[in-house]
Amino acid sequence: GRTAFHLNLSPTRCHHGGMYTRQITGIVIHCSATRNGEWHTVYDIDQWHRARGFSCTDEFRRKMNPDLASIGYHFVIYPNGAIATGRHLDEVGAHAQGYNNKSIGICLLGTDQFTLEQWDSLRGNIMSLQKLWPEARIVGHRDLPNVHKECPGFDVSAFLAGGMQPLPGHILEQAA
Repeated sequence: GRTAFHLNLSPTRCHHGGMYTRQITGIVIHCSATRNGEWHTVYDIDQWHRARGFSCTDEFRRKMNPDLASIGYHFVIYPNGAIATGRHLDEVGAHAQGYNNKSIGICLLGTDQFTLEQWDSLRGNIMSLQKLWPEARIVGHRDLPNVHKECPGFDVSAFLAGGMQPLPGHILEQAA
């Protein structure tokens, strides 16, 4: 099914009542490198990441998404704008080698064109995370040193400079 899990981010407390313990200095935006508008779920991504040897810790699986054993991202944004949770925010991700310890990973389904709903959800997700970690730098995966990918398929700095509005040429008019 097309079920999404939503996480209400409070500026001071995580969803189970405690404080977040990781020091976050970066929010890294990714794309799934799948066909624009094509539907995949966090379970699909979990399988792809399992095949790459990623794994979540049992402790955090019990706290958050027990059916997700390997997903590297903290959030996945579906073509309809729904935000699915992956890893717990206190669990180190597996999305940006060398930067996972102090970052949160957000993945947009698609490659270089995203629905207006995805753009809106990305903006809201970033704004919620900025309330928790106001000093965190927001970057695209491709903006990190020694990354030789086009992920997320758009210029994150241009997105931020434009008030987090959808970028021309990167809007998918209709999801598949």
